[in-house]
Amino acid sequence: RCFELGVEMEKIEVVADKHEAICASIKQLSSTHDIVFTSGGIGPTHDDITYSALARAFGSKLEYSARTLDRMRDIMKDQDVAHLPDPHGSPEQIAGARMALFPAGATLTFPCGEFWVPVVCVARNIHVFPGIPKLFEKMVDAYLPTLVSTLSDKQPVQAFSRALVGTWSRESVVAPVLTRLQDQYSRFGIRLGSYPAWVPEGQRPAAAGGSKGLHRSVVVLSVVGKNKDQVERCRLDLRKQLDGFDVPATE
Repeated sequence: RCFELGVEMEKIEVVADKHEAICASIKQLSSTHDIVFTSGGIGPTHDDITYSALARAFGSKLEYSARTLDRMRDIMKDQDVAHLPDPHGSPEQIAGARMALFPAGATLTFPCGEFWVPVVCVARNIHVFPGIPKLFEKMVDAYLPTLVSTLSDKQPVQAFSRALVGTWSRESVVAPVLTRLQDQYSRFGIRLGSYPAWVPEGQRPAAAGGSKGLHRSVVVLSVVGKNKDQVERCRLDLRKQLDGFDVPATE
């Protein structure tokens, strides 16, 4: 999804459930990136400490969100949940209400109407998502386009283009060609990559088994950039110089 919208994924970190580790990681990432997504650690148990770690990292208090509590209760009633969240209720209700306890001053967005959980934005560029994979994916799909549109008002964001070229040449044969083309196209923001991929015996050309400089598995070459015309030119150069063939981008 990031690729489609022109957002470059630069780093992924896995951080332990420790306040010090989360604080150090999030402050460093926030200071060096335009967008930071966090995933997980926002549930009702003692080890769900993302919100409290963010509050500590940026010197803010934690406050209950009345709007979020209301949405939780409305949706949970329809789901026949026994213990509705209440900051002043039973231990079970207090635990549920912890999921609506956010750093003071955070911005809340509810990108999916069927979910009570919001995307919580802290320090302008940190966006907190749930850790459940399907929920995370659905909320990112709904939230990211609006976020990118907002950023585009300040600095235009272009979508990436990608082309894939396959070759039966060995990577040692591919390497000098890639180096030369990378030097040639780098001024256009084009990035080249090489990815060996095993192919079953019956799917390779008959000549590939014994021909000099060829081997039994295809090497997939990736061309990525925001200049679509230059991506296409580079693709044609790869095909010509490595006797390559197009590979569908979905594979």
